[in-house]
Amino acid sequence: FGDIMSPHMTGVTLPNGFSPLQRLLLTANGNVERIVSSFYYEPLTVLVNLNHKRSPCVYDRQVTMLVRGEPFLHAKSTIYLTDPAWEEMVERRGTPLGAVFRVMGVLPTFHLRSVGRGRDSSGSGFFWRVYTLASQGMTCEITETFAD
Repeated sequence: FGDIMSPHMTGVTLPNGFSPLQRLLLTANGNVERIVSSFYYEPLTVLVNLNHKRSPCVYDRQVTMLVRGEPFLHAKSTIYLTDPAWEEMVERRGTPLGAVFRVMGVLPTFHLRSVGRGRDSSGSGFFWRVYTLASQGMTCEITETFAD
């Protein structure tokens, strides 16, 4: 599926001050793993830190992506499911969200909701985005935080 998600306007104009790579990551439509792996020409490690069923058909998931053993992205997702086949993929298999759409043969819509920058308590910079991937069967509300 790569960059051919169902068309949808992002709805957010990016503020000034982001580098070209940061802009690419902020507007990526569910394919950050492929983009970063291609950029570094190395495979990534994805750690599923949490895959919790909050209530029937609602899951919370947290993952960390590592490149060269270093974390570059933390993602927190709330997943809303409306189809048992999709739920089985999320719950039992722990399938990455982008792969769930691919396996189910569905192109989700991508909607970028907001972006920003910040500093953690140690003074290290980061940037973030909030977006939604949606289709029949599953809607994901995702917040990703990237190391600067």
